[in-house]
Amino acid sequence: MQILNDSDRELVRERFQNELVNEVKLTLFTQNDLGGLVIPGRECETCAPTEQLLKEVSETSDLIHFKRLDIKNDAEEATRCGISRIPSFLVSRAEETNIRYLGIPAGTEFPVLMEALVNVSSGESKLAEETKTFLETLTDEILIKTFVTPN
Repeated sequence: MQILNDSDRELVRERFQNELVNEVKLTLFTQNDLGGLVIPGRECETCAPTEQLLKEVSETSDLIHFKRLDIKNDAEEATRCGISRIPSFLVSRAEETNIRYLGIPAGTEFPVLMEALVNVSSGESKLAEETKTFLETLTDEILIKTFVTPN
């Protein structure tokens, strides 16, 4: 089932054509489809739609590369990347992972995904110079988590 309609797909394609600079990787950690079988503790209602959406987004530009990993079969890679919940995905450029995302980036979260792809591709943040200067003074590693919920 297609998630992005033709009009939205074209808007995404145009934005990426104009704004993507370098290749970006979308690495999704999910689980294999159980074919309708429900195993307690392994339910994942948003895994399949997240995979479909990320595939559709990646198909809009040759600069976006999609990779799907299974949280169980690729457990070593999931652990190395600090992934313990699904669906989770990474937005990366070269060997640098810039953004980790948990859940499906649908609805009001979709523009956040678009912005993340553009920013990671360019390697440039849109932070104010004052903020960049402050961040350069930090000596300890800091983890920033942003939570987005639908209205």
